[in-house]
Amino acid sequence: MSFPLLFSPFTLKGVELRNRVAMPPFGLNYTGIKRVPNDRLIDFYEERAKGGAGLLIVGGVGIDLRGSGYLLPGIDSDETIPHWARLVERVHGHGAKIFIQLYHAGRYSHKRLNKGQQSVAPSAVTSRLTKEEPRALERDEILEIEDLFAQAARRVREAGADGVEIISSAGYLICQFLSPLTNLREDEYGGSFENRCRFGVETLAAARAAVGEDFPVTLRFSGNDFMPGSNTNQDLILVAKRFEEAGADAFNVTGGWHETPVPQLPTLVPRGAYSYLAAGIRAAVSVPVFASNRITRPDQAEELLRDGICDLVSVGRSLIADPEWPNKAREGRVQEIRPCVGCLQGCLDKLFSLGQVTCLCNPRSGFEGTRIVTPTDEPKHVVIVGAGPAGLEAALTALDRGHRVTVIEKADRIGGQIPLAAAPPGRKDFGSLLDFYASEVSRRGVEIRLGTEATVETVQALAPDQVILATGATELIPGIPGAENALHAWDVLLERAVTGRRVIVVGGGAVGIETALYLAEKGCINAETLKFLFKYDAEDIETLRRLITRGTRTVTLVEKLPKVGHDIGPANRWVFLRELDLMGVAVRTGAAVVEVAADRVVIEGERGRESLDADTVVLALGARSEDRLGAELEAAGIPAIRVGDAKKPRQILHAIHEGFEAARGI
Repeated sequence: MSFPLLFSPFTLKGVELRNRVAMPPFGLNYTGIKRVPNDRLIDFYEERAKGGAGLLIVGGVGIDLRGSGYLLPGIDSDETIPHWARLVERVHGHGAKIFIQLYHAGRYSHKRLNKGQQSVAPSAVTSRLTKEEPRALERDEILEIEDLFAQAARRVREAGADGVEIISSAGYLICQFLSPLTNLREDEYGGSFENRCRFGVETLAAARAAVGEDFPVTLRFSGNDFMPGSNTNQDLILVAKRFEEAGADAFNVTGGWHETPVPQLPTLVPRGAYSYLAAGIRAAVSVPVFASNRITRPDQAEELLRDGICDLVSVGRSLIADPEWPNKAREGRVQEIRPCVGCLQGCLDKLFSLGQVTCLCNPRSGFEGTRIVTPTDEPKHVVIVGAGPAGLEAALTALDRGHRVTVIEKADRIGGQIPLAAAPPGRKDFGSLLDFYASEVSRRGVEIRLGTEATVETVQALAPDQVILATGATELIPGIPGAENALHAWDVLLERAVTGRRVIVVGGGAVGIETALYLAEKGCINAETLKFLFKYDAEDIETLRRLITRGTRTVTLVEKLPKVGHDIGPANRWVFLRELDLMGVAVRTGAAVVEVAADRVVIEGERGRESLDADTVVLALGARSEDRLGAELEAAGIPAIRVGDAKKPRQILHAIHEGFEAARGI
């Protein structure tokens, strides 16, 4: 399989790119309070340069502390230039080009992250993201911010970077000036279309004057705000034309604000769903256009280029998951690419909790300089019990170290709970993780004994030097009277059981919500049918909406806590709650289940004791570690390292990272 367009060279404003793979900017939270590139940030980007990307865009990089906060790096003084030059040099050393993105959050800036300074914006419109009200900028302050962008752009060039990108997306400051939702001004910076464009146009012009005509100045650009009452794709096509006239050399097109009710990045977003935004901009301008968002596979990227959607492809989280994505694709090793599953657990969830970015699928991401796997001088025989994500990652890492590996798995397949994660609607990308592991263990000849129950005797017979227990977890069986009358969520998700029409799901954590959505979707029409019916005007819009959101099950989700989704990260929780609403799932919180019968559950809460009728009750009340073998091995004098759910039931991210670290330490 080859990708001739994707790996063809491209010239952007005189900058020669070796291919059309670009890594868009990410908040990583690596730089700390010093706010300049450190070893961790440099190691991260050097690994992506080694991996074969044509262009790396680093950002957001603050033009001042008020607009960016202390968690993001800054380029707000000349003293920062040598630090950025060190990053540029390391990236250039591997043949990649590097742009630096200049950033000002406007009303999205947090007081707690910028030493208590009130955020500033075109108008005093409270941010639904931060819950803080900004101060409206005075005219002279607007000119000062334009100059801050210009001076930062100058520093980018002096640091030796190949270009500068200015952020005009995601609801940040330029977006705020462009949008009638957030720009209520009555002076020359508000009101008319031309006035709302003025700040962006002047910022572009100031940056251009600071760097000269021969240096690329590009925009990260919203193709649609996806905010009711704000700019649509048609509005923003006009903005793009105006910005091209003002000197923009390329548009790196994305969509949405942080407040948008339309998901942009989770796995339920179809791959490349927003490429139409890039196509719309490309048809209207004459400068290069990047497509972005959920572009995960080389064949998908090639198709976008072949179909004329874009000139370059932003491969974002997939390069977090596998820095070698470009090299592997170029060399025809697509099956070896570690996938991005769109979970957002290691990236956006970490950012929103003020943590440092890593990746569920790649335990080295963000730890390139510290989690180094080196060949061992003392090869050992490592026996791994369990072929779930923790065990499989441990097996591959132990092989990388040079150990001999034997995996024992009682099931007749590998993967552990990965199929459970892939079963709910919009979560099928988790299946690509299982495909990756299956391909790698086969390619590398890992010895896996399927259908084998591990016992002390079978482990002893293998004469291991080290045992890793990745035995996972089993569903928690509650002490609720009548629980034997219920099905278990895992059986439902793996289609080992069929439910009736009226279903009550007990447990409002991640598994309960996913099970409720899985059942609510049963009987809904699929995307292909929807496209056909819509194309031929077979049904009206409201009928089509009902057909994709109301299936053959009536589902109620019952949770004893005040809220559902307590174990879901912030990047995904609102999406799951929105899905429950869209799919018509009834949610009862603050309701403890006190009895389960074959045709009902009895709950107790604020309304007192109630009986809810049901054809089927499904329990999704958590999991418990499966660690019987560990105790038996220890009693027999065989030490073992527990990883993943065998240690404590948690997310797949923890399982993979612990499997990696356990094997790396042997």
